Amino acid sequence: MMLAMRSSRSSRKPKPLSLLSAAEGRLSLALGRRSSSGTISYLTLDDHRGTDTIARMNARNASRFVVYVRVSTDEQGRSGLGMEAQLAACANAATAAGGTILKSFQEVASGDDDKRPVLAAALRLARRTGATLLVAKLDRLSRAVAMIASMMREGTPFKVAELANASELELHLRATIAQEERRMIGERTKAALSAASRRGVKLGSARRGHWAGREDRRRAGGLAGSAAAAAKRAAAVADLLVDARPVVTSMPGASLREIAAALEGAGIVTAKGCTNWTAAGVARLLRRL
Repeated sequence: MMLAMRSSRSSRKPKPLSLLSAAEGRLSLALGRRSSSGTISYLTLDDHRGTDTIARMNARNASRFVVYVRVSTDEQGRSGLGMEAQLAACANAATAAGGTILKSFQEVASGDDDKRPVLAAALRLARRTGATLLVAKLDRLSRAVAMIASMMREGTPFKVAELANASELELHLRATIAQEERRMIGERTKAALSAASRRGVKLGSARRGHWAGREDRRRAGGLAGSAAAAAKRAAAVADLLVDARPVVTSMPGASLREIAAALEGAGIVTAKGCTNWTAAGVARLLRRL
């Protein structure tokens, strides 16, 4: 059934409204006409919902999307296969929604890492322009329930191409299931590697020829690990100095053992987390102070 609608203020003969959409399998029609201001008046008949709707929509404010795609490894990033499939899925979803893509962001990062600079840039653009963040799959955004819930709580709009009609509740439940599956996969992997190690199988960098032709990466990794460990120790010492300074300065002329007793009484632990202080440990602390 097709109807025409026009404002009652005009006495001119109404023009028929054009067909905006039609769904197969049930009666679902949307008829409308665009005015010079960009507004479309339309009438929908939908026997699936059992209601008819008369409304207006602004054609100038079409849906806008910021696309974010992610792969986990450098090899996937260089091949572009995973990213191309995600970009295609997002493009199809944006077209189906009648929207436009403002910009696409691509990142090579682990899904376990929620501090991703490219994702942060995509979110900033989406918030600034009022666009919707569009991802191909939910796990491309994050596998952590906390991040998904945080985006929902902050009102950051996002859409999943493969779950175009999913509600926020369904997305939250799917994120919960994905996080639990990730934990179970990790446990199964650890159990399998442990069993292989007990059988004498060499794993990881211990495998013969693992570093062949990649010695520079091994050295770089060792240096990076040493630097990270040193930074961690420095941070622990800095925290210790902040906590211990008031105790030490309040005991001028005290012996090392007296200061050690005072530190233990104040509940201050050593940089390595030990609750017992020795005279030698106090002496090192005093030199750092």
